Amino acid sequence: MSSQHIQMSAWATTDTDLTNRHDLSKSKNGNKTVSNDSGMADGNQHHSNDQNNKRRTLSEYCSSLLPLFYGLLLGALIAGLGLAIVTTFWLTSSNENASTREGWSITGATNYARYVHTASVLTNGKVLVAGGSGSSVYLNSAELYDPSTGVWTTTGSMNYTRYAHTAAVLTNGKVLVAGGQGISGYLNSAELYDPSAGVWTTTGSMNYARYFHISSVLTNGKVLVAGGFFARGFLNSAELYDPSTGVWTTTGSMNYTRYAHTASVLTNGKVLVVGGQGSSGYLNGTELYDPSVGIWTTTGSMNYARCLHTASVLTNGKVLVAGGQGISSYLNSTELYDPSTGIWTTTGTMNYARYFPTASVLTNGKVLVAGGFNGSVFLNGTELYDPSTGVWTVTSNMNYTRYAHTASILTNGKVLVVDGYGSSGYLNSSELYEP
Repeated sequence: MSSQHIQMSAWATTDTDLTNRHDLSKSKNGNKTVSNDSGMADGNQHHSNDQNNKRRTLSEYCSSLLPLFYGLLLGALIAGLGLAIVTTFWLTSSNENASTREGWSITGATNYARYVHTASVLTNGKVLVAGGSGSSVYLNSAELYDPSTGVWTTTGSMNYTRYAHTAAVLTNGKVLVAGGQGISGYLNSAELYDPSAGVWTTTGSMNYARYFHISSVLTNGKVLVAGGFFARGFLNSAELYDPSTGVWTTTGSMNYTRYAHTASVLTNGKVLVVGGQGSSGYLNGTELYDPSVGIWTTTGSMNYARCLHTASVLTNGKVLVAGGQGISSYLNSTELYDPSTGIWTTTGTMNYARYFPTASVLTNGKVLVAGGFNGSVFLNGTELYDPSTGVWTVTSNMNYTRYAHTASILTNGKVLVVDGYGSSGYLNSSELYEP
């Protein structure tokens, strides 16, 4: 904050000449000279005149001090006003810095503790969370976060309890949730949330029940789901949801079965699926889905096999994957995929290994990774990746340790993290990150 200087005007007082006194030693009464007999009266008159002169002299002296007094008073007032202006400016600047400084702040608590749920940013800027698991109970509840008030309010409940499902915001503003695991087991059901009515309605069912799968909204508005796990094992199947008909149709199958993987829609419209766990164990294999032909093709392999990691599409079009669980340990390694070459290259290492964290691409292009589990403890630590340098730097800690939570970029650029599981158990807390 730049300093401000208040320049005070110099106040000068004019010296007053107090030496010019009236000479009243002699007095005349017309042409008549006062005789000795009248000396007493003359003396008394002279004494009275001296007294009056003294009073006038004191009055004149006091009057001469008035400009100095008023000058000092005015100077004090101006100094006080200057101090008030500086103090107000300092407090205002401090408050502005406090409200815009980088870091985490607690916001409203959700009505239900939950983890492995979904969070979706609606077209009106509110955030919808749905389902998940809390205290060993599968949930069908849903609630809305209003960034303008920081308050969570419940909304219509889903028709089925579910966790480890997916949620996708359609081009018409509705939210499609699909699959997951619920009270009745693995689910192939899907339903739509209408923000204008706050109501869920069932829609067409998938061809395969699945959980810990992925979903991606394609450039043509359809929704792709792929992989996952169900009662008979890992899946490599994929299918498309058409919002105009509410129907699911199968599309080309992936080359590898996988669950707990990631999917990223590239700038060319293709979908990159990365890692996960399959029938052959932890995977470093990756593949691309081309919506124009409905076919999957393998692309370059990562340097490290991983599942429950993060994947972020950077502003330069590359994809950053970070952390996760590997063949022998939890990972702090990160790497970049270049769509123009199909090659993975390692980049800076995170300061902490983390499994099931969240990653958010900030408005400044940096990537914020938050929370997770490192094999020993739940984490509240967060760090930033700078694509221009390839370096990770630690930033401020969240107020709560958490993993299996969600993170959403709000329209104001802040990051909202919600619930999860931490050292204190299931969480119903949420907090905001100010970049």
